[in-house]
Amino acid sequence: MAKKLIGEKRFLPYFCTQFLGAFNDNIYRNAFAILITYFLAKNNQDGGVIINSALVAFILPFLLFGAIAGQLADKYEKAFLIRQIKLAEIVVMIIGSAALYFESTYGMLFTLFALGSQSAFFGPIKYSILPQHVTKDELLDANAYVEAGTFIAILLGTVLGGALGSPELIYYLMLAIVGFAVLGWFTSLSIPSAPAALPSLEFSFNVPKVTIEIIKEAASNRPVFMSILANSWFWFFGATILTQFPIFAKEVLAGDKQVAILLLATFSIGIGLGSYACALFSRGRVEMGLVPFGAIGISFFTWQLSRTNVDVAEQLRTLSEVFAVPGTWWVILNLTMIAFCSGLFIVPLYAFMQLYSKEEHRSRTIAVNNIINSVFMVSAGVMAAALIHFGFNVLEIFKIVAIMNIIVAVYIFSKIPEYFLRLLSWLLVHGIYRIKKTNIDNIPKEGPALIVCNHVSFFDPPILLGVLPRPARFVMWYGFYNLPIAGRLFKWLKTIPIGNARERADLVPLAYDKIAEELEAGHLVVIFPEGHITKTGELNTFQPGIDKILKRTPVPVVPMALRGVWGTWLSRKKGRAFSGFPTTFMKKLTVVTGDVMQPENVSKQALFDKVLELRGDEK
Repeated sequence: MAKKLIGEKRFLPYFCTQFLGAFNDNIYRNAFAILITYFLAKNNQDGGVIINSALVAFILPFLLFGAIAGQLADKYEKAFLIRQIKLAEIVVMIIGSAALYFESTYGMLFTLFALGSQSAFFGPIKYSILPQHVTKDELLDANAYVEAGTFIAILLGTVLGGALGSPELIYYLMLAIVGFAVLGWFTSLSIPSAPAALPSLEFSFNVPKVTIEIIKEAASNRPVFMSILANSWFWFFGATILTQFPIFAKEVLAGDKQVAILLLATFSIGIGLGSYACALFSRGRVEMGLVPFGAIGISFFTWQLSRTNVDVAEQLRTLSEVFAVPGTWWVILNLTMIAFCSGLFIVPLYAFMQLYSKEEHRSRTIAVNNIINSVFMVSAGVMAAALIHFGFNVLEIFKIVAIMNIIVAVYIFSKIPEYFLRLLSWLLVHGIYRIKKTNIDNIPKEGPALIVCNHVSFFDPPILLGVLPRPARFVMWYGFYNLPIAGRLFKWLKTIPIGNARERADLVPLAYDKIAEELEAGHLVVIFPEGHITKTGELNTFQPGIDKILKRTPVPVVPMALRGVWGTWLSRKKGRAFSGFPTTFMKKLTVVTGDVMQPENVSKQALFDKVLELRGDEK
């Protein structure tokens, strides 16, 4: 991770401000949940309905004010807007203190609505300001810090809110929420300026019209809009699960309010760990393959949580008593893994959304994300409240959302299979071999490029798929492309089938058309110009297709060589591949990347010489 980023002025004041905002929100929200569940509600069902209604009160402003917030964040300087929003938080917390003092449920619900409004205006700025203060290489790490920090703030806010969530400590609670609001405003004073993305934007208060317009604009960028929908689904799931924790603690674990705090704290720690792991796994790149992987994990561990079976008790157990009950550690493990997988799920989505949205529309794109999030989260609150009203218990609700989530995971996989398969390829390759990458950063981080590599084994494409920093399209012999099972994987990876003049000559022009199309769309295309896998370990003569490709679509060319692959199970050293049993487990392989060559300087022979030089004596 970008270790220096957290301590730099361009990031630290912003990080502290958003951290304190999440911290303070959760002090109030969890204190409210504890007060309602354990002190103010007349019965369990009333408490469950009120708590889920509180979720609606907090989230509804994102729907009502999201379009206005997005316009403000694109039209005006962002650091100034943050300071005004933090001043508003101070006022809201003063009102919230009065509601706590008078034990007014409606006053507390109004405060949650006001906090939601404040968050709705802060949200578009929170994520759109990051690309203005960090580089593209730092963006995923910055998002990992933000998500981990947010959920650590939720953890600390949860603990403090729960600890202060009792009538006899109400004055300390009031002092805390106002004090931290003031501290958040103070840290916001040091946030560096972030100029307006579109000062000429014509501002409109016609919320329905503007909301429809910005949603249409966001939807025109399909990959970004898909990431918004996936992100929104996570918050539907998260809102449903998190809101049930106090009820789960009381009715399933028979625990007191400290147990409810433990569950929320466990989830927050898991999210932080998952966010950090996401940055480590991604190695600084936006690795969307983690998204379906995280979704599958979320469903599996939520289903396991729904099977919780803990002995009933005549009175509520303390925290130490709950830990002594068989099955408690199973609950903690599953909660941690649900949250860990959630971190893998959401961090790439936020980074992708920021990286690939238009700069002049980025804040409104984030606002669309918040609007759709709010619709999903309000729906989650309504669904959970309705299920409780009709007699469903909390474990049954967990089962329902686990099933719903696996359906979503399958849908996500169907839409971005190449990302998921890249991740699986990385896991497979690094599980079998030790891979060394030399000068892999020579590959352009954006824009089209033609990658030219020697062909040593049937495992060459998975090796490259797992090490390339971006998705790529592979040109493949049509016979492999049409294999019954593997062919489906190749189609998901958008592989380009090709033949020759003797076999399937009709595919040749189609392949060149597809290569040109992919390059013009800004993608990487990988070719093995020898035409077939080497039978001797030496490079075969390069075929003339390179010249045709570059003449039609002049793009940068990246020479690449595989070292150490000759002699592996899938090479032809023994006459044919797959002969005998694998004997080269964890063998060291090297992927060497040469300097980028401009198309006007490329010839078939020059590329052959360069790839041969990169490979060296190590076959």
